Amino acid sequence: MVYGEELDEERDQGSDDGPRPEDEPGTGVVAAFGRQLKLFRTAAGLERQDLGARVGYSASTIAAYEQGRRIPQPRFIDRADEVLGASGVLKALKGEVARAQYPAFFRDMARLEAEAVELLAYDARVVNGLLQTEEYTRALLGMRRPLLDGETIEHRVAARIARQDIFDRWPAPLLSFVTEESVLRQPLGGAAVLRGSWSSCFSSARSGMWRSRSCP
Repeated sequence: MVYGEELDEERDQGSDDGPRPEDEPGTGVVAAFGRQLKLFRTAAGLERQDLGARVGYSASTIAAYEQGRRIPQPRFIDRADEVLGASGVLKALKGEVARAQYPAFFRDMARLEAEAVELLAYDARVVNGLLQTEEYTRALLGMRRPLLDGETIEHRVAARIARQDIFDRWPAPLLSFVTEESVLRQPLGGAAVLRGSWSSCFSSARSGMWRSRSCP
């Protein structure tokens, strides 16, 4: 028989409250955050269900966060830091934890992108990641070799779309995209997917959010 936190771990195997980190389980910043979270929780004399009740999350989700199997939501990190009296230690990791949703090779770029006041991009092969629709990104990742499993594809689609929060920042950064005309002629994912992608791009460009040019 299993009791307490061991039962939480078994129940959590199917938890989806937060994306999976791209690192191997038990490694990376998400795992380090989980260990810190558990130390603060046990120091406060709380069981997982006690902490969960105070921050509005299930005990099984707390288990997933502590074990580094899911990426904690920003609102959870803020609330847990306050409830556990972590004095900002957990909050200080929030940016690094959020970037764990990206492949390791892209994390530095994600950090720079989030801090950028000006971003100029030239793309000759595919639509820029900041301009892609979910359908276009899904089609693009589905063509990758070696093949990615369905869960990884959906996780990376969500992570890529989340980068588009840059369009909602204020003060807004200067954004400019130059795209080869050949990209517009490649029906990646089918003609409907490509039309949808560029319809979204042009709609945003007309709103004055950024400047876009294509070149032959």
